[in-house]
Amino acid sequence: MAWPRYPPCVSFGCACIQCCGQGKYKVRWPELLGKTPEEATPVIVSDNPLVTVVPVPKGSGMIQDFCCNRVWLLFDGNNRVFEILLSDRSNGKMKILVRMNV
Repeated sequence: MAWPRYPPCVSFGCACIQCCGQGKYKVRWPELLGKTPEEATPVIVSDNPLVTVVPVPKGSGMIQDFCCNRVWLLFDGNNRVFEILLSDRSNGKMKILVRMNV
């Protein structure tokens, strides 16, 4: 099943990020930490065409709803990705998929 483009946010009964990947698409990208959002975005979309990547500057607010078709890409003042996030309904909070140790 293909998700509609974000927005709107969709999950179609999924409660975890593994479900969002539908068993065939990637949901984690540790290799993109330290890259620019411009470098990371096309890789994520190529690996998982169901998601829309939303770049977010460090310190900005984010909606913490569960959303299978959205990936938050947090970047710092040097324009480098330091976190990549999907939400996970199993605990009702944002799940950090990868975090750079800074």
